[in-house]
Amino acid sequence: MQIRAARTLVFTQHDGGMLGCNYLAKQVFGCDPTLISVLSDTSDWTDVRALVDGPFQGDSDAVDALIGYSAVVVEGSELARKEQEYISEWHWNVPTGMMHFCLEDAEMMSIEESEAAQLARSRVEPQPSLFMRNAPRLPVIALPDAGKRTDLLELMARRRTVRAAGSPSIALSQLADCLYAGMGITGFTSNVVGDLPLGMTPSGGARNPYEAYVFARSVDGLEAGIYHYSALDHDLAKVSGVLPKFSELIGGQDWADEMPCLIVLTADLRRTMWKYRDPNAYRVVLIEAGHIGQNVMLAATHHGLSACPTAALSQGRIRELLGLKRITDAPVYAMTLSVPGSEPSVARIQ
Repeated sequence: MQIRAARTLVFTQHDGGMLGCNYLAKQVFGCDPTLISVLSDTSDWTDVRALVDGPFQGDSDAVDALIGYSAVVVEGSELARKEQEYISEWHWNVPTGMMHFCLEDAEMMSIEESEAAQLARSRVEPQPSLFMRNAPRLPVIALPDAGKRTDLLELMARRRTVRAAGSPSIALSQLADCLYAGMGITGFTSNVVGDLPLGMTPSGGARNPYEAYVFARSVDGLEAGIYHYSALDHDLAKVSGVLPKFSELIGGQDWADEMPCLIVLTADLRRTMWKYRDPNAYRVVLIEAGHIGQNVMLAATHHGLSACPTAALSQGRIRELLGLKRITDAPVYAMTLSVPGSEPSVARIQ
């Protein structure tokens, strides 16, 4: 068996010792300078017996542990394949890769756990203020009332996140408008390399990295299943009839299971990465999800619906259901759609 040190390792000091992390595999392990030196000397494929009989002095369990912690990779393994794809396709830097891969499929707190943690923290640390007023010593200029000056502002003021469904279904026309508001292609511009799609939300370099998938549980006129939305053609294609509980897709949040519909935004990072090799573009991609989501939410509000957004995604499950194989395909954001039901006067927000 041939092994070599993983290509996505980083090391840091921690509590007087050293920690190693394979950020592509999300594995953390304790180490020392001797191990780091051995890994440094194993950058090329090496027969496992040479390591066991050499620096590990016959201790095969130590090598097995390194394989288990993904400190080394086995030739021909899935991790070796994924690592090679990362080397070939990931054009942003190591800190960006660490953030992206280490945060995928993160463990999520339940509402009860989150509330208990907040109460415990509040007993030892006061909350920071959630808004900042102008200091009295500064000259203050009163602005004209913006509360109800336009239909648009009135619409925006009505937007609320209601995690309860007041009706078992929504209309296909309502879903269509929400998808078009967030994702629809309205025209084209061009630059030196060709045509670029335009929509109702801004996109860095007009690279438009997002695709939308609809998980339809109860949409009038639409069979239950998973659909891809074509932003250019404004149509849906059924990609799967397998429809899991929505809570399986958004970190166990069981309030979503009664919702008629879930929209999931996935980013094809290659589109943005192709033009922008600066890792700051990763931040731009995440910001763009917010632009799209806000348009979806305003269209939903216009139709008397509530769109409940969440970034607490179960990326692995979503990838499996959508058949997303590339390392640069990233589920980023999701929103349920429903007629709003009644909630307690104080919303329970994690």
